[in-house]
Amino acid sequence: MAEAEPVIRAVFPDANVPISIRSSGVDVVHGPTSDLGSILATWLATHAGIACVIGDRTFTVTSRVRSLTPELSKGLEFDLVVLVDPDAFGIGIEGTVDRYVAMTRATQQLVILTST
Repeated sequence: MAEAEPVIRAVFPDANVPISIRSSGVDVVHGPTSDLGSILATWLATHAGIACVIGDRTFTVTSRVRSLTPELSKGLEFDLVVLVDPDAFGIGIEGTVDRYVAMTRATQQLVILTST
């Protein structure tokens, strides 16, 4: 939530941004989109949960990794969420809301990957 707050406040400075009541103690990871495969492989080998890739329409789902658009992720939670090129989610209010929603779907870890 701390990483997502400035995203929504950039468009809605007076937004009522919730404060998370839980913390995994794991920092948000930032990296290049080329790290997607290795990040998922490492996480899947060491965790038993469900992951979601948001923003890569070409990603092939597996039994433990979903692939959604920001819009379809609304209201859902995943142990790991990997955002792929979140700046490509759109511009203006709609794009900002999509980024915020996608960033707040992780219950344990959030990874943000961007093209370099």
